[in-house]
Amino acid sequence: MNEPECYRVPLDRYPGMNRFVLDWLAGSERFHPRHAERSEAPRPATALVDALIASNNRWGLNISDEIQRWSAGKTQTIVAGQQVGFAGGPLYTFAKIASLLKMKRDSEARGIATTIFFWLATEDHDFAEAATIALPSRDPNRQQDLTWIRASHGRDSREVVGKLPIPQSLVDELTAKLEIPRPKWLRPGITFADSFAELLTSAFDGGFILVDSLLPELRRAAAPLFEKIMKRWNEIQSALAARSKELEAAGYVSQVVPREDDGYTLLYRIDASGNRQLMSKPSAVDAPETISTSAITRPLLQDFVLRPNVFVGGPAEVSYYAQIAPLHRLLDIPLPRVSLRGHVLVAPRRVVRTIARYDIPPADVFKTADDLSAAHESKGVAEVRSITGKAEEDLKKSIARIREISLPADHAVARAINRSIGHLEYHFRKLSERAIRGLVRKDKDRFLALRELVSTLYPDHHVQDRVVAWLPFWCEHGKGLVERVVNEIEPDTAAFKIVSL
Repeated sequence: MNEPECYRVPLDRYPGMNRFVLDWLAGSERFHPRHAERSEAPRPATALVDALIASNNRWGLNISDEIQRWSAGKTQTIVAGQQVGFAGGPLYTFAKIASLLKMKRDSEARGIATTIFFWLATEDHDFAEAATIALPSRDPNRQQDLTWIRASHGRDSREVVGKLPIPQSLVDELTAKLEIPRPKWLRPGITFADSFAELLTSAFDGGFILVDSLLPELRRAAAPLFEKIMKRWNEIQSALAARSKELEAAGYVSQVVPREDDGYTLLYRIDASGNRQLMSKPSAVDAPETISTSAITRPLLQDFVLRPNVFVGGPAEVSYYAQIAPLHRLLDIPLPRVSLRGHVLVAPRRVVRTIARYDIPPADVFKTADDLSAAHESKGVAEVRSITGKAEEDLKKSIARIREISLPADHAVARAINRSIGHLEYHFRKLSERAIRGLVRKDKDRFLALRELVSTLYPDHHVQDRVVAWLPFWCEHGKGLVERVVNEIEPDTAAFKIVSL
């Protein structure tokens, strides 16, 4: 039996890919280097090590030996992270962890002991984003390619999502759609953070350490960083504004923009009710466990506490580092090497085989099924367009002649003709489009195969890994999904993979 198909496609063919990232991958180091040297990391506080062991044990991970080696400075450190989305979030979350595992495997094959951390962004307060998931649609009529499951918070709130219980409505709808029994990681009352962590533990065979960003011990270990940020608040604002202007002058878009009052969001306070309150000016660091980071300062917190050799992120996170690189120097935090997560799209083997069967260029999976079919019916399509175009031109000439004849006699007729021209042009276009659709669909099996290929990898004009949950694929393939993706994924390269399962 032949090996399952896998296609490697240049990353610049991935719709919407960040131009800064493409230039950076090509070797541009103007805004941050492709490689960075890290100084010797200080030994982490015992309280933090103990808290990480306890929290991971609660989620089913025994990390004692691994974290002791790391805390003794005997391993290199690689870090990635993600918001704790319902049911594991989109496929790119899975791709981040697969990238970490691939990098760990490759490093240790070269004799480099490696510890990988996955940062759980439990402090985020975007409930709508965390409580929304997209599943592949089972609609046989293909009126839509995605089924969205959402839950409302019920009130305007800035509560940190990680501590909130998952709504029963989400659980009911997910289990019904996937036709699965209620798993332990969705038991009644479980929080978004614990559910996310336990699902990762179930899906992967460990090999990583999970970090709850709300751990009080983590925040206390970061107290010196928070004090530096408070002390140099205005300098940080100025440095960010200057770097943003540099990025924009180079033709790039700043990943984080200032608020309407021209200040960049640096930190929040978490109040007694669990709400994040914006800090618009510096204050005393008297309770570091109540301080919460923003998109700008979260990487600084990771780099200060964990001192990673490598940070693995998506395109947006790579761009964050371009914007905040001056802050590492300002706050005396070693800058890690930044690596782009691997990009991977997955589909059943029979779906991916459509690419070879109908000789489809892999990058063309982001076109419509009609366009893909039309490419194989170019002669007939061209003839239909030629015929309808000539007929439309002849009709226009005839109408123009009628207008010339009738204008001296009846202006009302001329006005009616003018109004009708637009309608005629519209109907000619519709006639041509309908004829072409019928032509390209005459091979029904081919059209349906192309339709399934596009709806799987580019559903509703969304690139699959950005929105589609990885959970349905794991429910079907289990550890096979993990092994397949880890084997094929290529972090830090200017290509993405289409992988069959």
